[in-house]
Amino acid sequence: MTAPSLTLGCILLGFSPTASLLFMVVLRKPQLVILAVCSAFAYLLSALLSSTIWLVTSSIAGAVGGGSTSGIGTAISIAVPGVACQMLLRCLFVRTYFRVETVIRGSVEKHERETREAAAASSGGGAGNSAADEHAETDALQLQLNDTSCGLASGCGYALLHSLLLYGTLLASESGESNSYSDGAYGGGGGSTGHGGTLYQASCGGVPSVVNGALICCMFGILDVIWMMMCFWGVRRRLTMVARRGSGGGTAAQVWTALALGRVDDGPAGGNAALVVAAATHLAASFALVPNGAEDGCRISLPLLGLVVVWAAVLLQRMTAGGFLPEDQRRRIQGMRLGLRDVGVGQRHHVE
Repeated sequence: MTAPSLTLGCILLGFSPTASLLFMVVLRKPQLVILAVCSAFAYLLSALLSSTIWLVTSSIAGAVGGGSTSGIGTAISIAVPGVACQMLLRCLFVRTYFRVETVIRGSVEKHERETREAAAASSGGGAGNSAADEHAETDALQLQLNDTSCGLASGCGYALLHSLLLYGTLLASESGESNSYSDGAYGGGGGSTGHGGTLYQASCGGVPSVVNGALICCMFGILDVIWMMMCFWGVRRRLTMVARRGSGGGTAAQVWTALALGRVDDGPAGGNAALVVAAATHLAASFALVPNGAEDGCRISLPLLGLVVVWAAVLLQRMTAGGFLPEDQRRRIQGMRLGLRDVGVGQRHHVE
């Protein structure tokens, strides 16, 4: 059985990024909690879809090739469909959220109009105060529905379930069984080895598997949040924005600009580039783990995965250098901070 101190340390290491977001951002707002739960369900669907594709393709490959496949072929057959399924479900989730957001904002605007009309029709100062209170409530609701907070909440929920499925089984097997003894003699059990002690694997001979898994879990948790933020930025631009810095060219040119750590257009081409970059960095993270199939491969895979995390974070920062929030959300938040209210529906950009 793995020592409790080692188990606790690995839990803190593996789940620290998602737990920090969960307690500092998500749990403070009920709307964000709902969004995190829905994004976790999106990951569950992507895992189900990619598993189904793997079962079908592996069966076909086994029947055609007699069951013999190369290591790199197996890695490609697992990584490519898995990344494609996760990107598909991320984009579908974000697009669905934007449609729901449109309905919510429409409902909020209708409520505001009705409140203003009721306040105007009534007499006395009390009605005016009541209307102001109602506006304060709807302002608070709309302030929570911005791409930054919702992207972080969605990435947190997605990363949390991914981390539990990626690392939770190993952690449970290492800490859930205890050694059994009969008359002073060892009777079996204890950890995933079934023979007591801590599991070590040839892919990382000098490091316990729970530590290696915790490092991978931690880095993929960070990456899941980054990829979700890229999808929020990219899908928003694809749906609602019009390119204003039109000198950047099409999607292919924007992808090269992004990979060169440049600032992409705040429009559909830039949005497409963000989605391509998210898929490319996800593939890079998946293939970074391929050396784990060799002896002491973690000496290569862990630094490579760390480089992908840094690369993805820098790409997100550079792509969104002009501001992560769309113009209407920035204007609304600025107006709320100054005690002003947006007027003119024509000035707002909503998802169609």
